[in-house]
Amino acid sequence: MLAFITTALVLAGTPQDVPAPQGSIHAAHAKAGLKPRRAASPPPPAPLGGPDVWVYGYLPYWVDGVDAVPWDHVTHVAFFDVGLNSDGSLSSTSRWTSIAQELVSTAHGQGVKVHLTLTCFDDDVMDAILPSATQRAKVVQNVVNLVDAYDADGVSVDFEGMSASNRDGLVNLVAELSAAVDEVTVATPAVDWSGAYDYDALAAASDALFIMGYDYHWSGGDPGPVAPLYGGDPWSKYSIDWTIEDYITYGGPPERILLGLPLYGKVWPTTNNTVPGSATADADSITMADAIDEVDAYGRRYESLTETPYYFPSSKSQAWYDDEQSLRAKVRYAVDEGLLGVGFWALGYDNGDASFWAMMAEETTLDDPSGDDDSGDPSGDDTGDPVEEGGLRARAGQDFMAYVGQTVILNGRAQGADEPSFAWTQVSGPGVNLSGVDTAQPSFDAVLAGTFTFELVVGDGETLSAPDTVSVVVTSAEGGLCGLGSGAGGGLVAAVSVALAASRRRRVTRASVC
Repeated sequence: MLAFITTALVLAGTPQDVPAPQGSIHAAHAKAGLKPRRAASPPPPAPLGGPDVWVYGYLPYWVDGVDAVPWDHVTHVAFFDVGLNSDGSLSSTSRWTSIAQELVSTAHGQGVKVHLTLTCFDDDVMDAILPSATQRAKVVQNVVNLVDAYDADGVSVDFEGMSASNRDGLVNLVAELSAAVDEVTVATPAVDWSGAYDYDALAAASDALFIMGYDYHWSGGDPGPVAPLYGGDPWSKYSIDWTIEDYITYGGPPERILLGLPLYGKVWPTTNNTVPGSATADADSITMADAIDEVDAYGRRYESLTETPYYFPSSKSQAWYDDEQSLRAKVRYAVDEGLLGVGFWALGYDNGDASFWAMMAEETTLDDPSGDDDSGDPSGDDTGDPVEEGGLRARAGQDFMAYVGQTVILNGRAQGADEPSFAWTQVSGPGVNLSGVDTAQPSFDAVLAGTFTFELVVGDGETLSAPDTVSVVVTSAEGGLCGLGSGAGGGLVAAVSVALAASRRRRVTRASVC
């Protein structure tokens, strides 16, 4: 199976519409030695037991070592990095050997796993290693020696800019590493322009795909959201939501996907402060901590479609970054989509922001961290009480948009039950005939425009969950919202955004993406 090679390789948009070409923000940050200037504040303790999903953080060699890790809030730390040579030997191993003993000891004391990141950003090296079983075996043995010497838990494979000719070779290397160490993850691109990454085969050969869900607007392009949650006018269709759909469509199972998110932003020199704007030179990266410091002086703005804050450092520059609010929306999206978890590039760029990690505890703890639940019995009788602890939880999915004439399918899940029961009810909006109310995916025919809200309660045979809701905004917009700009179309986009913002969460459905 080939990962999706988009038909938009011949792009009709301007450079701002194009995500980063294959390359490595990881390598660029290594060259720059990107560090926050802000004084650190210790992250708060997490709820007992830590996150309920994977929280996977890359720890670059140029940040402040073990002190940069919020141990209560992560499940995995991937130390970045050791490199690869064309003869199968490893380079820069002293980065690992100088910290591995302290890192692994500290991590294991906190119940956190440690992976060693193996990187390659050189086509010639990949061409020499990946097609050859003999050369791959050398690499595997050299990596295993470093991992086993310090009792680490696995490997993160970060090969970027790879050509399609090495697609099978990468799968083979990952499978061979998986046979030799406990866990293997693979860093994969947000958009696989060359069809080099075989999503289903890589997922089957590894424990997780770490999707690098950032650099949609790259340093060499025009300014815009680094990690847009949704796409659409005035931006391109490429976004985190598009990427996740692409991976799932082409065989990447959600339970093996980690959504990688940025703890950094970019500052572009521009012609002016028009959004979308035009760059006059390459952007510089800025850590999340430094961007948060700077925005106090310049005034924070927020782009609601993509869930991205930004500011203007001058009349001829734009800074786009992520912060607590935008990352909450993206982490929540990953949890609601049933992904394995989330991850970050890179630990240390937050500089231990206490408020940020408190948010992460809320969004990655599937039960209420306080243990409080005053929702009462959602069934209205004595058949069961909502579960406060233990993991039984209804997931009605994220809010989305549909069109008159479509059959709308809801997508519910139950967490904490092997053979759950489902009970859906409509709680607001014009009445519809909801079919399959006792299934995970009920449906209705969208005959009228309006906002429709549905409630899901799940059970495990003994108890019932607290309710969860999803809202669907149905519009009669002919041909959808794609390509609409100002005027009536722009007003419709704004109206839909307002309607969704007024509901529990806002979402542009995949069906509406151009």
